[in-house]
Amino acid sequence: MADEITLEVLFQLQDRAAKYNWENSLIVQKRLAFVSEAITLAATVLSSMRFYDHKQHSLRVLGTDAVSSIVTSVRVGLWGNLPESTALLRSALETSSILATLVVSQEYEAFTAELGTERMRRYSYKNAVSRLGDLGSKIDYLWGRLSNIGAHSTGTRMKFESYQLNGEAHDRLGAALELGTAELALYYAPDVCLHLLESFSTAYSQDSANFPEPERLTKLRASFRDDISRNVKSGLPDLVPQPTPAKGEGRS
Repeated sequence: MADEITLEVLFQLQDRAAKYNWENSLIVQKRLAFVSEAITLAATVLSSMRFYDHKQHSLRVLGTDAVSSIVTSVRVGLWGNLPESTALLRSALETSSILATLVVSQEYEAFTAELGTERMRRYSYKNAVSRLGDLGSKIDYLWGRLSNIGAHSTGTRMKFESYQLNGEAHDRLGAALELGTAELALYYAPDVCLHLLESFSTAYSQDSANFPEPERLTKLRASFRDDISRNVKSGLPDLVPQPTPAKGEGRS
């Protein structure tokens, strides 16, 4: 009798897949290194900020939610689960977009008041991107692509329910030892990380406060620009959209 596929076995497979996908893909390693540096900086910002009550609360609630979604998305992506990873990253993109709109408008008190309601309306994702102009349109395009891959039961999502390893087909039961899928899953995360950090930076500038470790943000911007250039030259996979531009550092 074949060994049973238990939940414990699948958990072990996830750990194995994460190790396999990381060790055998330089692309995964590079993107993971970027996200790691960005999340470390975001955590430093969250622990260092000292703003007045409504601004502090708004930034911490939205920032913490975005960071949590990014971290979980990357972890799931390392397992080779592209659909689930993009669904989680879509949540981070929504939160980061709301944060960007809030920082630009500086409507911190109104936002904290709406946080107490069951459903945010004025500060919903759709309202947020509509207030960001051209940037909002580009963000919404990426949101749509993420939705098609992971948030709904689409044909695109179903393409990732099996994978090939050493010439054999395997079902994707919570993990996939498949480098290309893991690489795609991590493709989106640096963009969302930088969106979040740019909003944090703007929030500090509003109060003429010193942004923590600004040189780290500068390096992340440069690294992101270089990665975009390489992707454009080499050609992007059909599934993957161009990174969405955000404020600052050569973006429009």
